[in-house]
Amino acid sequence: MKNFNKIFFCLVLILASLSSKAQDILYGPTVSYQFQKGSAIKTGGYFAISFDGDHIFKTDVTANFTWKQNKFAVIPEAAFTYYPAVFIITPLIRAEVTPYTITPKLGFSVATLFEFDLGYGMSINEKKDYRPIKGFAGSIRFNIPLNFRLNM
Repeated sequence: MKNFNKIFFCLVLILASLSSKAQDILYGPTVSYQFQKGSAIKTGGYFAISFDGDHIFKTDVTANFTWKQNKFAVIPEAAFTYYPAVFIITPLIRAEVTPYTITPKLGFSVATLFEFDLGYGMSINEKKDYRPIKGFAGSIRFNIPLNFRLNM
């Protein structure tokens, strides 16, 4: 759990350092579905910063609700997403960290509101009474901006 806290703290510092140069900021709730050796529903919040007009950095913190091996679990997660360009449909690079896995992912986003990504989770710790949580992962995510405004 100490490594998880350190990684999350580093993500927050990176975004804070970029915020002085930020052009636009979005924040709000995020809801997603992930399949990785079983299904998980993720809910949490996100914070995104547009940097240099062509790049977006986003961090989100979620709780993963899962039912695996006839056991219910809630697993905390921190994630960092980079959008290398701002288009209606844009590629994304994402890394998710839980106390048990690190999952790098590639995918695409539709206006940063809807995302689809695929990756592979690598086990870094064992969850007691669970098989290792690792392997291929696929997610569908909805980001709901609370401060969206259309400039015309």
